[in-house]
Amino acid sequence: MSLPKIAFWIQILIALVLGLCFGITLNPEFGLVSSESIKPYLVWFKLPGDVFLNLLQMIMIPLVIVSIALGVSSLKNLKDLWSLGSKTLLYFIFTTIVSVSIGILLTTTTKPGLQIQTKIQNQTSESSDTSTLEKKEKEESIPEIIANIIPKNIVNVWSKQQMLSIVFLGMILGVFFLTSRESGTALKAFCHSLESFCLWVVALAMKLAPLAVLGLMSYAMVQIGFSLVFGLFTYIVTVLGGLFLILVFYSLMILFFTRENPLRFLSQIREIPILGFSTSSSSSVLPYSLKVAKEKLKLKETVSDFVLPLGATINMDGTALYQAVATVFLSQVYQIELSTVDLFLLVGTVTAASIGTAATPGVGLVILSSILYTFHIPVEGIAILFGVDRFLDMCRTSVNLTGDLSCAYIMNHIWKEENK
Repeated sequence: MSLPKIAFWIQILIALVLGLCFGITLNPEFGLVSSESIKPYLVWFKLPGDVFLNLLQMIMIPLVIVSIALGVSSLKNLKDLWSLGSKTLLYFIFTTIVSVSIGILLTTTTKPGLQIQTKIQNQTSESSDTSTLEKKEKEESIPEIIANIIPKNIVNVWSKQQMLSIVFLGMILGVFFLTSRESGTALKAFCHSLESFCLWVVALAMKLAPLAVLGLMSYAMVQIGFSLVFGLFTYIVTVLGGLFLILVFYSLMILFFTRENPLRFLSQIREIPILGFSTSSSSSVLPYSLKVAKEKLKLKETVSDFVLPLGATINMDGTALYQAVATVFLSQVYQIELSTVDLFLLVGTVTAASIGTAATPGVGLVILSSILYTFHIPVEGIAILFGVDRFLDMCRTSVNLTGDLSCAYIMNHIWKEENK
C-alpha cells in the first residue's frame, strides 16, 4: 500500500519548522557548537536555497516581460489598459499609505525606542558592519527614477534587473500587440511559448522548494543573534503587530469589494507567504505567484499578468510599514522629536520611496538610510537594527506578496463586474 501524498503546503511548513529547529540548535549562542566550527558548513546550508532561487531568477525577467505583454494584449483597447492600470495604481498607493500610517500609530503608541537598553545600542553600534550601506549606489530622486524607467540599453536593464524598466518594456510590447494585431502575430506566439517554458521551469523549481526552505531557514537561524533579538523584543513585536494589522486590512478589503470569505483566499495562497518568508525576495517568488493566481485563484490572465509583476515592483506594504516603524523607533532612541508635520511628511516620503524599491533581500535597509537622512536621524542607528533585520525582512516579504495577490484578487472581481 502506497503512502498518502503530503500536500505541497504541508511539505513547505514541515521544512520551515525543521529549518527553524535545526538552525536554532546549531546557533553558537545555543552552546552546542562554536561559531568557528559551524562557519565552514554554512554555505552548504544555503546550497539548496541558492539553486532554487537561481532557477526562479533565471526566468523571472522574461516571464515578467511576456506576462505583462500578453496581459495587456488581451485587453480590448487602450481604454481598458488605462482603466485597469489606474485602478491598480490607486489601490497600491492607498494600501501603502494605510500601512505607513499603521506603523507610525503603533510606534508612537508603544514607544519601543524608549525601552531599548543603552548597552545594546552601544554593543550593536560597535559590532555591526555598516559598510554594506556605504557600498550601495546613491539613492535616486523621484524625477531620476521616472526618467530611468525608459531604458537606454535593454541588455543593461536585463543584467541589473531594473524592475521598473522591465515592467515598462512589457507594457510597451503589450501595447504593440494591442495596436498592431496582425504584424505582431508571430512575436506574440513566441511570447506564449516563452511563457510556457518559464512556467515549466517554475514547476521544476517547486520540486526543490521544501529542501530549499529547510536550508535557507537553517542558514538564517544560525546567523541570528538571539541576545539582540531579546533586547529589541518590543521593537520586533511592534513590527510584527503592524504586519498582522495589514493582513487584517487586506481581509477587510477583500470582504468589502468581493463579498467573499477572506480566509478562503488566504488558504488558497498559503504556500506563497511561506516561500516569501524563506527567500526574503518578492521577485523570486513572482513566477509561482502567477501560477497560483491562475490555477488556484482562477484569476483572468489579463488581470494577474498585469497586476502581479507591477505589484512586485511598486507595492511594498510590509516594507513601507517597517521603514515607518524603524524611523520613528530610531528617533525615539536618539531622543529626536518628530512633529505632526514630520509624521505626515514621513507618510509621503515612505510611500514615494517604496516605488521602485528592488524586491530583493536587504534593500529595505538601504532605502531606510535615505529616509533617516531626510529627518536628520543618525544613519548609524541602522546598526541597531542589523541583527534582527533578516528575520523582519522575511516577515515583511510575506506580507508584500500577500498584498500583491489580494490586489489582483480584488481587481479581478472589479474587472469581471465591469465586463459582464
